[in-house]
Amino acid sequence: MALRARRPPDPLRDHLVEVRRHLLRLHKALIDSERPLYEQRSGPISNMQLLQALLEDPFFAWLRPFSGLISSIDAALSDDEPVTRDQARGFVSQAGALVSGSAEADENAARFVQVRQRDPAVLFAQTELHRRIAEALRWLDAPA
Repeated sequence: MALRARRPPDPLRDHLVEVRRHLLRLHKALIDSERPLYEQRSGPISNMQLLQALLEDPFFAWLRPFSGLISSIDAALSDDEPVTRDQARGFVSQAGALVSGSAEADENAARFVQVRQRDPAVLFAQTELHRRIAEALRWLDAPA
């Protein structure tokens, strides 16, 4: 069994990892909520077909900003250079913007509001993400 090298404590990275983790949970809850509706329209699909639909079908286009942000955070976290405070603040702010829109803001925000109202799991995941975003922003905005 290989031992992992211990990283020195990095609160900035830790806050970003927590936001990413809860963003991923919300993303999964959204997919789980939308899949039955998609299957009502298109018939049962395998997990591979779902992945293809998530990438290409217009039905899931509103979820792609979530996927893109998760991917961007992953790339920044795996980069050789540490994430800067400004980068972290930008990622956390983007996450907040994705889940704070009103139904009037745009089509994607309206769809998010609709799913959140329909599915308590999505509402719970959003609430947890908001909590992590607030914690991260409090830390990021504190004097260095």
